[in-house]
Amino acid sequence: MRELRLRASGLLTPTPGGPRLTVSLDIVHLRRTAAGRIVDSRRIDGSVADEAAKNVALLLTDATARIDTTLDGLQSAVATIHERCAGDDPPTIGRADLLVRVETAAGPVVLGTVGYGAPAELVPAVTGHDLAGLAHQPDAEPPDDWRERPLILRPGPSAVLVAGAAFSLTSRNGRQTAQRLAGRRVLPGLTIRDLPAVPTGYDLDDLGDPAEVNTLVDAGRICPPARWRDGVPQGRAVWDHDAAACGPPPIVRLDLDGPDGTAPSNAIEVLWCVEGLQRYHGDGTIRIHCVARPVDRPDNSFVIVLHGKPIHLLRHARGLTGARTAVYGDSDVTTRSLVLASAAELEGTGHAVVTVVNS
Repeated sequence: MRELRLRASGLLTPTPGGPRLTVSLDIVHLRRTAAGRIVDSRRIDGSVADEAAKNVALLLTDATARIDTTLDGLQSAVATIHERCAGDDPPTIGRADLLVRVETAAGPVVLGTVGYGAPAELVPAVTGHDLAGLAHQPDAEPPDDWRERPLILRPGPSAVLVAGAAFSLTSRNGRQTAQRLAGRRVLPGLTIRDLPAVPTGYDLDDLGDPAEVNTLVDAGRICPPARWRDGVPQGRAVWDHDAAACGPPPIVRLDLDGPDGTAPSNAIEVLWCVEGLQRYHGDGTIRIHCVARPVDRPDNSFVIVLHGKPIHLLRHARGLTGARTAVYGDSDVTTRSLVLASAAELEGTGHAVVTVVNS
C-alpha cells in the first residue's frame, strides 16, 4: 500500500516592503517490510501537499498579524505541518508546530507551541500569552526580599528543566545512572514521560517496533531506562530520507505531570527564557536567563539567571499550577507552571545559583 510522508514548512520575515513569506514542500514515498520496518524511500512531486502549504501560510500570517497588534520587534516566524497519506486516502495531519521569535528589551524571546489537530488552534496558543508583559523594559529593581520569595516557573522555563532532566536520564551516561538509581525516589511526586514520535493512528515506529510511552520518572521514582535498538530508543526510530537510515526523532516529546500546587501570592514569576545564550553545559547544568516579575507587582519586570542541574532543581518543586501547555523549541514539552522553592532555599542546599542581571 502506498505510504507518503509530507512536510510543508514556511518562514515569514518582516522587510521594509512588507512581510516576506516562503513555503517549501517535501513529499517522500516510503517502502515498508511486512514487519513494518521502512527500508527505502524516494522523493516525489505532486499536489497532495498543496492544502498543507496553504495552511502553513495562513498560520504564519495570522500569528504575526496578531502579535504585531501587541508587540514591536518581530524577527521571524516559522511553521511546519507534517502529514501522512496511506493508500488512496486523503492526507491526515500528524503534527503542526509554530515558532515566533520576537526581539524584546531583554533580548530575543521565542514563543513556540505544537499540536496534533487543527493547525489553526496553534495561533491562539501562542498569541494567548501575556504578550504585553514582553513590551515592558525589564529594568525594575526586584523586591528587597526577592530571594526569600518562592518561584513560579511558567511553562516556557519549566520546559527547559524537564528537557534537561530527561536528557540527564537518557544520554549514554544518563542511562547508566538511571539503571543504578531505578526505583529510587528522587523527585517530589513528579512524573516525566517520553512520548512516541509517531502520529495519531500509528502504533509502530519506523523500525517496526511498538511505539509506546516510556516513563522516565514515575511519581518521583527513577524508572529503568528503555532498551535501545540500532542506536535508537526502542519505539522512537524515525526514517531519514537523506541518510537512508533510521535515527532518533529530531524533536523529543515529553510530558510533565505531578501534584497540584498553590501559586503563592508573593511569588516571583519566571515568565520567558531569553534566547541566544548557551543553556546546556557539559557539566550537566543549565543556565537560563529569564524575564521575571513579582506576582504582586506585575509591571515591574527584571531579568534573573537560574543555574543548576535540572534534576536537583526539580527536587525543590512544590507542585504544578495553571493550565497544561505545549511548549515547542528544542524539545516538545507539555507542562504546567512549576512552583519551586525560593532562591535562598535553592542556594542554601547548594543546588542552584540564582542572580539578578543588573540593567
